[in-house]
Amino acid sequence: MFPSNASSPVNSADRPDLRGVGQAVTPLAYTEQYNADFVSRWDELIDWTKRAEGEGPFFSQLLLQAGACRVFDASCGSGFHSVQLRRAGFDVTACDGSPTMVRQAKANFASRGLDIPILCCDWHDLDPRQLGTFDAVLCLGSSLCHVFEEPERIAVLKRFRRLLNPGGVLLVDQRNFQAILAGQFSSSGRYYYCGKTAKVTLGELHESLCEFVYTFADGARYSLRVCPILPGRLRGEMRSAGFVVKQSYGDFKSVYDPMTADFIIHQAHI
Repeated sequence: MFPSNASSPVNSADRPDLRGVGQAVTPLAYTEQYNADFVSRWDELIDWTKRAEGEGPFFSQLLLQAGACRVFDASCGSGFHSVQLRRAGFDVTACDGSPTMVRQAKANFASRGLDIPILCCDWHDLDPRQLGTFDAVLCLGSSLCHVFEEPERIAVLKRFRRLLNPGGVLLVDQRNFQAILAGQFSSSGRYYYCGKTAKVTLGELHESLCEFVYTFADGARYSLRVCPILPGRLRGEMRSAGFVVKQSYGDFKSVYDPMTADFIIHQAHI
């Protein structure tokens, strides 16, 4: 089933009732990193307009090719991809484990006049009996790298798998840690962090930890500490969770230099 055009409303009767689902999220290290001050500047860091121009219709085209209509945005952040996909006509449900990000996403949805259901929920609590199932699950923003232990990442991927309809597609992106660990870090600003008032640099870096430091023009400084998962390893974990990995892309290109791409996007299905 293909999505309607962006002007066609989604029938609210077909949406999951998210009241009471996943409202109590245990404070975890990743939620604490996204404090209110940092999240209030997240959209300044991204620059939605420039990011949309750099990314183009990449994700909507992949979803269209997969015949997807109903999409679960599992790490929606401040809501950029949920908004883009809803405007493209997809039936989107948004989710994030960070209460501050969920509040920011809700504000962004409301300011754009979009009725997108959203919940604050840890991935381990995702339950298709409450949420229903979807044609596609997205886990973007290198979000899976907040999970440091491989068995736990595989368990999360299995949760995503349970949310998918037969033949459903999973799209996961990540920072290009192959290049970063080889000393080839770049943050071009062409595709992801497009804002001009902040720069992204590296702090602590080794095989078990990568710290990204975000410094704004007014001197404000924040950091995120994540697991530097190599792309090949993540593909293997997706297979261990029962997925068939179809293809990987570098900065939205199917042919790319693995030492220069900022982000890697993996496409898989069940």
